[in-house]
Amino acid sequence: LSFTNNMMMRQRRRNVVFASVLFAATRCVVGQVPRDPRSSSSFYVNKTALSSVAGSRVAAVVLSFNHVANVEAIARALQDEEEVDIVVAEDGSTDGSKERWGRVLREGRDRMFNTNDVHEIRAYNNAAAKVTTSSKVLCFLQDDDLPDDRGWAREVLELFEAFRGERLAVLSGLAAEACQIELGETQVDHPAAMKNKKETHAIPYVWNHKVPFMFTTEAWLSPLCVRADVFADLGGFDESLANPGQPGIGLDIHLSLRAGLAGLTVGLHGAEFHRGIGGHGTVSDPKKVQLRLDMRQKISNRIRQVAGCRWPPAMLHHAKHLNNKYLRLRDDGDGHGGNGSGSGSSVNNRTKSQALLDDIDRRCKPFTSRPCKHPGGPPTRRRIP
Repeated sequence: LSFTNNMMMRQRRRNVVFASVLFAATRCVVGQVPRDPRSSSSFYVNKTALSSVAGSRVAAVVLSFNHVANVEAIARALQDEEEVDIVVAEDGSTDGSKERWGRVLREGRDRMFNTNDVHEIRAYNNAAAKVTTSSKVLCFLQDDDLPDDRGWAREVLELFEAFRGERLAVLSGLAAEACQIELGETQVDHPAAMKNKKETHAIPYVWNHKVPFMFTTEAWLSPLCVRADVFADLGGFDESLANPGQPGIGLDIHLSLRAGLAGLTVGLHGAEFHRGIGGHGTVSDPKKVQLRLDMRQKISNRIRQVAGCRWPPAMLHHAKHLNNKYLRLRDDGDGHGGNGSGSGSSVNNRTKSQALLDDIDRRCKPFTSRPCKHPGGPPTRRRIP
């Protein structure tokens, strides 16, 4: 009992220290007078560039559970990406998925790690912990998505390399939400049972004249790509979000905010996969639907606890600053043309992009005009440089 009490006391002290550091980081820059805590420059204290990922490989960590019909197509698509090694997190499938993966994986290059129906948070963490050092980027995928947007992995590496000076560490190829406005290159498939009918708006910025991309405060699965060093430093996905056997809703947003609190940045680009192939397992029957709905509210509260709110003012300000500094408004024909954004004249599309940004500013105003509650997120395993 005394041992348990001592451990609990040490954990409380670590949480207090961590929260105090974050509280101070939002209020001053080293060598300067303390500034408005809403200022992005006062929040992102650490300006050290992250290490290069040039020449690295991408470990595509695929969660596998009872989608045997998708296995060969997913393997072929990933093996067509020369930068990608496949890491299968096989979580106790009963439909022959494990055996099918065993036949299609490349010996000496692709790997499979087995768990017994522990669900995505723990299965992902287990597999990611065993990835070799040659892969400096982890991309978490699901087995109901077909990763057939050729070149997506190369684009991920290029973005991480281009913005390592701005400490880009987490990147979604699906979507993100900015103050309740959903952004992404394709309409997110929200199962009707989840009662979410939001429209997904095309990314309003491009990088390098062609790549739809923007800095955000959160990133969604799948793919969710994270620098391997950062993923380890953050301690992976927080396993306290859900028990074994429960859906890991919000694990991606939770990780994004933890990265932001560590002075790292988050982004969104468009990996136009075919998604929802074979159905969404977590809404396959009424009991699972209810469990997912119950978990959504619980994890929403946990997400807000990380930084004190869902959209921290400092992160919103910093993302907007970086978007204005490095990117330009999307024109006709820019990028992949997600959600029909490639139709019409360049002027019309710039107008649409600006109108969307104006709407985001309007919707974010209540969030940027008031500070979050005192942050109380979990500590990282070690200090991120």
